[in-house]
Amino acid sequence: MSRPPGTPYGPPPPPFPPPTAALPPPRGGGAGPLVFVLIAAVVAVLVAIGGLAAWLLRDDGRGGASAASLGPVDLREPLTFRLIAAESRPPCQGGALPAPDGSACFTLGADALTVHRLDEVRAVPPDPATGRLAWSLGMTLTPRDASGFAALTGKAAQASTARLPSGRMAMLVGGSLVSEPAQVLQPITGGDVEINGPSERFTRAYVEGVVHRMTGR
Repeated sequence: MSRPPGTPYGPPPPPFPPPTAALPPPRGGGAGPLVFVLIAAVVAVLVAIGGLAAWLLRDDGRGGASAASLGPVDLREPLTFRLIAAESRPPCQGGALPAPDGSACFTLGADALTVHRLDEVRAVPPDPATGRLAWSLGMTLTPRDASGFAALTGKAAQASTARLPSGRMAMLVGGSLVSEPAQVLQPITGGDVEINGPSERFTRAYVEGVVHRMTGR
């Protein structure tokens, strides 16, 4: 049975927790519902259902200091954005992946974008002034991947309007879900992506561990 999204993109880091994701106002976000925020000439706010995951993606500006920044960099473990085909209850069967908190299973669809290189990847510290209370993972896609990401989120937005499962998009590192899939309500152009989560989970050690897992540095 399908359920609505939860209340919302060396050694490996700790198991991936349910983060929040969004498309930031200047590299910002913070724990809260699954949210996509597109910053352009006119700000468009995309609100997804629930609050365990939110993805922050933005097109402009580069506010906030970064404790660890690498790039351009080839990824040791690929980064994949993939649309959802179906959601079911545990135990997960038939290749379905468990949500980070184990509360649901997600079957992935064929529509995907796999990234092997980033113009930049960074660990971004909290910024209470913008409401972001946890560390976050920031990434700048290459122009080619930014174009592919815009096409993928455009397809997801159409599916979201039709209330199809593929209106939600998962983010995976090395085949593991980083967060619960987020609802996409609008095509996301640009290429600057920031992922955040609850402050008790998205610590500096966790975020820098994800950076290390992706890059080997």
